[in-house]
Amino acid sequence: MAPNQITHPSAILDVLKSDDIKTKKEILYEGDFYDVTEWIKRHPGGKIIEFYTESGEDATLAIQQFHQRSTKKVIAIMSSLKKRPATSQDFQTMGLDTKTISRHKSLTTDFLTLFEELKNEGVFDPCLPHVTYRLLELLFCAILGVYLSFEESLLLKTVGILSLALFQGRCGFVVHEAGHKSLIGAPQLDCFIQAALFGLSNGLAGKWWSSQHNRHHAMPQRMKRDVDLNTLPLLAFNAKVVTNSEHGKSFFIQNQAILFLALDTLLVAIMWKVYLHPRYVIQRGNHHQLLFMALHYVFAYYIGFVPYIITVWLASVYIFGNFALSHTHLPVTTGPLHWVEYALLHTMDVKPSALCNWWMSYLNFQIEHHLFPTMPQFRHPLIVDRVRKLAAKHGIPYQCEPYFKSVSMTFENLDHVAKDLRHN
Repeated sequence: MAPNQITHPSAILDVLKSDDIKTKKEILYEGDFYDVTEWIKRHPGGKIIEFYTESGEDATLAIQQFHQRSTKKVIAIMSSLKKRPATSQDFQTMGLDTKTISRHKSLTTDFLTLFEELKNEGVFDPCLPHVTYRLLELLFCAILGVYLSFEESLLLKTVGILSLALFQGRCGFVVHEAGHKSLIGAPQLDCFIQAALFGLSNGLAGKWWSSQHNRHHAMPQRMKRDVDLNTLPLLAFNAKVVTNSEHGKSFFIQNQAILFLALDTLLVAIMWKVYLHPRYVIQRGNHHQLLFMALHYVFAYYIGFVPYIITVWLASVYIFGNFALSHTHLPVTTGPLHWVEYALLHTMDVKPSALCNWWMSYLNFQIEHHLFPTMPQFRHPLIVDRVRKLAAKHGIPYQCEPYFKSVSMTFENLDHVAKDLRHN
């Protein structure tokens, strides 16, 4: 460009307008585009909101479901943002064909109809007796574990360690529910319970976990979006996450079917405890959370280093092993999908039974959980039939497998991925 052109006022204005277009970020919500360029920096949920500023994404259902218990706050925030109506031209430039747009509209209509029915039935209401039972169960496991860990009998010590591991693992499930604001149903109280329990039981930060887990929930099995796919260099649940062929031939990847529970889960837990979580709370000045985490190590000191490491390993096997069953062996995706499609195509249920429901704390109902993340998880069995009907109506498979078959599928996938990478 010639010097006289760049210094001309009209040319400068054109450049500024061009830069504004490039940097402006909008999300599609209930038929309007909202300017979130500045709000992104203040979004309590972190950068997850940026996922929905890209072409082809509709943030409507994600916002409604993530913030179902904070509707008034969402309305106030959205009202403060600049907006413009979405035009037919906007939809044409989103990269979705007419058939896909029509399918998504139909899915949204039926999903919202189901959502309103469930709300009116009180399915999203918290249940304090159930919460009390879960907290008492944790207290029992903790007291029994601490008491028996000081016994001289090796058998009793072993039972104590198992009880403490169960306490830590099941705390993880309760923390998961509190992070979704589906435990007590009061966001601030759930956040406090999450911070206290996760800190005291596992020495970890609830806010760090939520910031990561919400990205998974937004777009499960979506490449470069779902953090649960970011498992290198220890694991590769799908060959597509490995961009360097040498990484795929590493010792950890080639032996991942064996090392996943034997070693990887422990290494991840230790990395979280000694580095990622402390760094997160220190950087953000979350002093109350840091206090809970520090108190955890008082408990660790008194039971001894070896028993403590064993409980950490067993608890990590329990948590990571169960979480892996519903996602890791399913296909990955690179393009935008509907909220309902993510839940049905990239998650699966584990066949319910009284024992399985307890063992997995109702997270064997992953499809229902991904559709309605703020629903108390013990109520998921109540809606299975209606979710199946929704899936059948739209020709989307509803996947559900027995527990041990899900375990087999998970480890077979790890082995197959390793073999594929070995020959690439």
